[in-house]
Amino acid sequence: MGIPIGKLALYTACAGIDPTRCLPILLDVGTNNEAALNDPLYLGLKQKRLNGPEYDALVDEFVMATQQVFPGVMVQFEDFANHHAFTLLERYRNRVRASTTTSRAPRRSRWRACSPRCA
Repeated sequence: MGIPIGKLALYTACAGIDPTRCLPILLDVGTNNEAALNDPLYLGLKQKRLNGPEYDALVDEFVMATQQVFPGVMVQFEDFANHHAFTLLERYRNRVRASTTTSRAPRRSRWRACSPRCA
């Protein structure tokens, strides 16, 4: 959660966004890193990374829930693999305020939801 929280601090300091209007969220969809899966101290979800239709369904359920609970909220796809990030932006481009800063494939996918008042 360090990166999403750090980004929120940056948005607050540089853009004057009220930090109480933003919510960092992390969707842990597993990992394909065998060392992490076998490490008793690994804090992430200990299962193979979710992919395909199950992954798409989870993300879709999450995005639609954000819009139900916080109508007009902006969702930033943070640290998604490029192919996921650009597919997600295309999928939601006409339905949801969304952006991405993705440029690499991380172990976990981070999301930041931001109130319409701070977007």
